Amino acid sequence: MNSRERVKLALEHKEADRIPFDLGGTVLTSVHVNAYRKLRRYLGLPEKEVQVMDVFQQIATVDDDVRQRLGCDIRNVAPRSSATFKIEVNSTDMPGYDFFHDEWGIGWRKPQDGGFFYDMYDHPLEPAVSIEDIKNYPWPDPVDPARFTGLVERAKHVAEERKELVILGGLSAGFLELTAWTRGFAKFYPDFVTNLDWLTYLMDAIVDLKLAYWEIALPMVGDYADVVQEADDVAGQFGLLLKPETYREIVKPRHKKIFDFIKARSKAKIFYHCCGAIREIIPDLIEVGVDIINPVQVSAVGMESSALKRDFGDDITFWGGLVDTQGAFTDGTPDQVRDEVRRRIDDFGANGGFVAAAVHNIQANVPPANIMAMWETLQEYGQYGHGGVGQRPVDYVYSVPPEKPIAISTSPDSLPARALTVEEAAALTQKEKGLPAEIGQLKVAIIDGNTTVAVAAAQQMLAEEVEPQQIISDGVVPAMDTVGNNFETGEFYLPEMMASAIATRGVMDLLRPRLTETGAEPVARAALGTVKGDLHDIGKNLVAMMWEGAGFDVIDLGPDVPPEKFVETIQNEGIELVGLSALLTTTMPMMRTIIEAITEAGVRDQVKIMVGGPGTNAQFAAEIGADGYAPDASLAVRKAKQLLAIRV
Repeated sequence: MNSRERVKLALEHKEADRIPFDLGGTVLTSVHVNAYRKLRRYLGLPEKEVQVMDVFQQIATVDDDVRQRLGCDIRNVAPRSSATFKIEVNSTDMPGYDFFHDEWGIGWRKPQDGGFFYDMYDHPLEPAVSIEDIKNYPWPDPVDPARFTGLVERAKHVAEERKELVILGGLSAGFLELTAWTRGFAKFYPDFVTNLDWLTYLMDAIVDLKLAYWEIALPMVGDYADVVQEADDVAGQFGLLLKPETYREIVKPRHKKIFDFIKARSKAKIFYHCCGAIREIIPDLIEVGVDIINPVQVSAVGMESSALKRDFGDDITFWGGLVDTQGAFTDGTPDQVRDEVRRRIDDFGANGGFVAAAVHNIQANVPPANIMAMWETLQEYGQYGHGGVGQRPVDYVYSVPPEKPIAISTSPDSLPARALTVEEAAALTQKEKGLPAEIGQLKVAIIDGNTTVAVAAAQQMLAEEVEPQQIISDGVVPAMDTVGNNFETGEFYLPEMMASAIATRGVMDLLRPRLTETGAEPVARAALGTVKGDLHDIGKNLVAMMWEGAGFDVIDLGPDVPPEKFVETIQNEGIELVGLSALLTTTMPMMRTIIEAITEAGVRDQVKIMVGGPGTNAQFAAEIGADGYAPDASLAVRKAKQLLAIRV
């Protein structure tokens, strides 16, 4: 049985000779160039120049000698860039960074010291205000003939000569992702609340470009295209980033339009990539024609592997999920990796419908021994037939991490909410009666994400000589408390939360000079930043705005912040609270380095330190010497108050 036959059977939910294996078959299932070089050396293969498969993620093209050694079953056939555009990396004009702009006008940069891949820093439609700005934007030509040069020949070569599965790449990232990237996340999410007509016009413009590409590519490649790739990240570690209703009303119809268009022109299966906790919308994805989900982030909320297979295994192929790049794969031993791989094989493998790959690209810091432990375990337990998939002994017990003592906090901020007493309610009502009428307008505007009305209400109160501190304590802080509660209970999602935070920032920008004049003291002084080597800042930015809304004076150090900058800020700015953010597992160790630098500088006892980011957790925070951890911006406020023993 050849590779193409093997994977096709899996996609039809049938058992082949073994579970198919993918390394390097897509730009979402490959390996970072650093880890790939180490893997080649570990395998005793000759040194060679590593070809970069995707410049943005800095992932490798897996060479034929590695593919043959590991029995890789899938190969990517991707379109070329437009003939009128070529990426040119500039290493001189932005000190400390390599950077470039892609054909969509999006700016990307990578730290020259310790950078692992490129991240966005410039969004061309961020300043746009009208639909005419979208119409007049110089969009790339989706049907430039240069994109299709050699596409058929490459697909035919993979299918007929190599006998491997062909996965056909698309024009770009998903329509929603590209909307966010061109607009900028800081504008994109609030646009769902405050600028929806404009936002959906931009979405539709990008959908049209994608359809124009598929209209040429699909008939051209024909039956050689076994799978086509689309992607849109709509979830985080703990749940959807958008309200389910927002997904279903705005995003889902556009997904359906794209997928219907593809299925009308091809027999190919649709591979849909979305990180995070997507369980809630898997039935929606099935409904709009998705055949395959990737990367199957098994550590995210609701993504437990056996339950996914039980509930959706007849309709969806799981492509990924073999081992979690945020867990044992990076930090664990080979034995821990083997144990996780056995578990995922048992959960996903029966009756086909599973293509084995790591959860997303293998990161730069994954040891080659762990990569090979994953592969060896798949070879041992991933065969179909006697003793293979799903045939563990009845007394087989997966290893579990040793239990750690649970610390129970008695801080008032961590206790369950309770109803007000009659006396407390009466006192609160009496207090509200003495407040300016504009306080109510301010609260509602902040909760609704209406910056214009919120700022106007604050301006009116200042004109009436209401103290800035009262506007904050009686208006801004209670409003943001409501926003945080709404986020925690699932009434608000990221767009609503960001819109409220932006409204709060508008008010705080107005009030800050007046606070300085009056000498009013903030609740506390805080500094936060994304650690050196990591350029991701949306979570960090949201925490900064939420802290400001809670009355903190916040110094935002930005992304890619070295240890010495944190130390200098603590020493010079009277900082009481430090926030460290990291998205990447590769940059999480920098958090420990920063805490060590703060300790060595003799200022550790002056501050409380919080950490956050998808790969972090309370255990990690304790291990590196931090004081606390928060999974999201709302809880970051509560945790900050708890650490500083503040009741606001």
